[in-house]
Amino acid sequence: MNTTVWKKKKKRKEIEGEKFNREGQWTRAFNVRQESWFTFESWAHEHHYHMVACKAHRRLYTKGSDPHYYTTYLDIRHDQTRVVLSAWIQVGFRLRALSFFLLPAILPISPRGFRAIRTRRKACHEFNQILEKFKQPPIHESQGLHIADMDLSSLLLMGKMILALAIFTSVLSSRIEISPGLSNFLMNELFKRVMVITGVGALLFSVHHFGVARRPWESWKKMVSAGAVSMVFTALAVFLLTRTRTEDLEAKINYHCLLHFNAKRCSVALESLPEKTRESLIQRLQSFQKEIAIKK
Repeated sequence: MNTTVWKKKKKRKEIEGEKFNREGQWTRAFNVRQESWFTFESWAHEHHYHMVACKAHRRLYTKGSDPHYYTTYLDIRHDQTRVVLSAWIQVGFRLRALSFFLLPAILPISPRGFRAIRTRRKACHEFNQILEKFKQPPIHESQGLHIADMDLSSLLLMGKMILALAIFTSVLSSRIEISPGLSNFLMNELFKRVMVITGVGALLFSVHHFGVARRPWESWKKMVSAGAVSMVFTALAVFLLTRTRTEDLEAKINYHCLLHFNAKRCSVALESLPEKTRESLIQRLQSFQKEIAIKK
């Protein structure tokens, strides 16, 4: 039964005309009704591919201005009504050396894996546009959501937000005091505040990603937008940390000074408050003590 399923999958790929050879080259073959060099030229101009070789029924296009890094190759053979596309990504020696030779000399046009996944998926999406023009199915497994398809500014912004959220959560967690009744209150407040800043962060990220990063703008504009959003998010996190610090201290003072009197912890909590807040709270405590004495 397994053999039959495997044969069906293999046959399906053969019908689509898609395969990878031992050198990592992706190949797709299909039929067209007429000569379509104008369509290929228009696509190459749109995606900044340059023709570097030409024969009677064959052309070679490349993309990548620096040979020390990534260079994408597309070989097109167009003989009457038959088209064969072959593509691969050449990795420069300098980039391979910087990666400690973890990158191979040739990267396959495959949307799976980890090595240079952004470059490979970008090439897949570009070649899918050729296939779409001829009503051919896209490269296998190149569709759907993938984090590598995101713009670099969005990825950097996401990383900064996650780091800021981790710092925010760890700082709030360090303020939790293990005391019966007090710990549950502080943990509930921690959860609420983390949910608030997570929701605001998701909203800010969506504004940048869908409003700026996905538009055909210059990279520097996207980076400026990501930097501005990151600064707003960081300022909000600092503001919430400053505000919640005072609120947590007041909760501890209420617990140690009023509900369960503990002179040492009460004095420590009072000393940690800002001067104005401490003086105001001491006056409130003194007036509260006077009211209790009058009632007695």
